Amino acid sequence: MTKSQITFIIPSFFDLERYQKLLYYNDLPLGTLQISSYLKKYNDIKTDIIDMRVEEENDPKWDSESKNIIKFKEFCLKVLESKIQDSQYIGINCFTSYQYLQSKIIAELIKKHFKDNIIFIGGYHPSSKPQDFSYSQSPFDFVIVNEAEYLISEYLKKRKSPFTNKNKRTEILKAKRILNINDLPSPDYELYLNKYPYYNKFKFELYASRGCPYQCAFCSLNYRFRRYNFDNFKKTFEILVDIVLKTNKENPKISFADQAFFSLSIKDKILDYIIKEELQDKITFSCQSRVETVGNELRLIKKIKNAKLIIGYGFESADKKLLVGMKKTKNPTNYLNKMKDIIEIYKNNHINYCRLNILCGFPGENKTSFNNTIDFVRKYASHENIQLSPSLFSCYPNTPVYHNMKYYENLYGSEFNDNWWKSNRNQFKFSVLKRCSSNYLLRDLIYDYKENYITLLNIFKFSNFRDLAIWKKFYNDWYNELNFNETLLK
Repeated sequence: MTKSQITFIIPSFFDLERYQKLLYYNDLPLGTLQISSYLKKYNDIKTDIIDMRVEEENDPKWDSESKNIIKFKEFCLKVLESKIQDSQYIGINCFTSYQYLQSKIIAELIKKHFKDNIIFIGGYHPSSKPQDFSYSQSPFDFVIVNEAEYLISEYLKKRKSPFTNKNKRTEILKAKRILNINDLPSPDYELYLNKYPYYNKFKFELYASRGCPYQCAFCSLNYRFRRYNFDNFKKTFEILVDIVLKTNKENPKISFADQAFFSLSIKDKILDYIIKEELQDKITFSCQSRVETVGNELRLIKKIKNAKLIIGYGFESADKKLLVGMKKTKNPTNYLNKMKDIIEIYKNNHINYCRLNILCGFPGENKTSFNNTIDFVRKYASHENIQLSPSLFSCYPNTPVYHNMKYYENLYGSEFNDNWWKSNRNQFKFSVLKRCSSNYLLRDLIYDYKENYITLLNIFKFSNFRDLAIWKKFYNDWYNELNFNETLLK
């Protein structure tokens, strides 16, 4: 009897510009690779993968900046015809809302041209908006809400045939139990690298936890926090270290993808292991951290220095009112003081460089709050050892902000693009608020953003001038587009 097979599909994005490719085209689909290894272990099923981002890059005739959906369907069908013939099951990873339109089109093509495949859809967007996939005549058989490993595994164990759900309405599957992440095998990195063996291109990540212990108002990771024990983490870590040293020989990097690395109980063991094995001399390690978790434990600085760990601090803003509104802290004065203490350590060359993540355009942002952050950065963080990573707030449907839009509209005069992921416009731009507050239009925000941060970004000693040029062009073009539209309305 032929072993059953599931093919995972990673959708790409419509109307994507060059700057956005720098953000979205180099990460491995880690969640999908985790599902693959789980199904192989507990269901003995074959798996395959199609990454439409890479397929598009490999096809000289396809332009990922194209807005032509008909051409995309022709291109996509050609890819599917050659790659899903042996699969009874299809798993589409709609990880971000930016991938919604392609997820929908891919499923429709499969149902129209192949018919017998059972299609699962999962990811952050289906978890937050399952109704977007369960409409009349939907091509999706099952919508996975939250963690997919256990749900798909149980379905495959109970099925009577590969076509159990044929001609039935879309079923929304939501787990009644919380997955013990220490039961998870290591992600199936080899599945991806055997299919797409492009050395020195990919960003390798791993998790030591799931979810986040904090509930920031702008964040999508608002589900239950669980930690790996060190022994299970170490197994995956050792596997990944070996893969990275073989695959990314020119610039080996590993990022701990946890939103709050220093909230982990095993953080000391991880750093001790890196230092003991002298891995920091072979691989560059990075992580994300809350400001307070390092600020409250400056004893960690010695280990951070010895492990050469590059930390991205979730700073977000220097405006006290915004920090409270973002649910970053209840004591913004203490928060900003701890940020200053940490910055001073890096400025005095006692440690490797760090990165400050800054979020602009959160509901309630105005020119004053924007300038408060700029002034703080200029005064305290304008240094070659401080890398700035500014970004614009995007209103994803699985964030607390999205669920409270009326609150922000009434309080600040914020203006949202509701259901922006269903537009065929550049969704990266459309996900940003039309106005953060009553007197701060998107056009004004973009102008302040590009004019202030391009100067500050140049200070960092490892600045990539090519990437900065792409960044500058993207935001200049966006501002000109907005300014032109505002002029037409007058």
